[in-house]
Amino acid sequence: MSQVESFKYNYSSTTTAAISFIESTANNTLVSGSVIPVFSQLVEVNTNNTPENGKYSIFEIANWFLLKANMTHKKLQKLCYYAQAWFYTIKGFKLSNADFQAWVHGPVCPVLYERFKGFGYETIKIKINYKPHISEEDIQLLEDVWDTYGDKTGNALEALSHREIPWIEARRGYSDTERCSIVISPESMKRYYRSIYLGEQ
Repeated sequence: MSQVESFKYNYSSTTTAAISFIESTANNTLVSGSVIPVFSQLVEVNTNNTPENGKYSIFEIANWFLLKANMTHKKLQKLCYYAQAWFYTIKGFKLSNADFQAWVHGPVCPVLYERFKGFGYETIKIKINYKPHISEEDIQLLEDVWDTYGDKTGNALEALSHREIPWIEARRGYSDTERCSIVISPESMKRYYRSIYLGEQ
């Protein structure tokens, strides 16, 4: 299977088939803009020794993002979701040992929610010296996820996820405000984000 060394988005493109989201820092809303993934070298990835239920603990992945910056619980959830989606798309395995459900405010991992729900809308900070046990190869792709989504707010990432097929498919039949515990299908993630990766969206 092929791995993209970098799928950073190109904000200068005018391609209409791309995802459109550019955050407005003035009012935290989204304005129209064209975005396509930019990638470079492709390499082969061996997934033979990867556990089917996830390579790492979801908390290991969450801690990695929290070491990058302080952030809200909502933003942390969305970053972990996009990491899961892109790893499954590019490397063919589940990054973490948890699923994401199609909640009202976007993809949410229930076990991560239980751990951090006490923060509410407050910023989460790591106050200890901690180094996640993640391979350098996987960190490279996590860095790409961070470079792509890390400058967005939790609200902006929520709005983005609401326009993407995996979340929409999982919530089919539910109203906008109705509680939903349907798991977002990894196969749906793979199909959708692969289409972005290949420039088909």
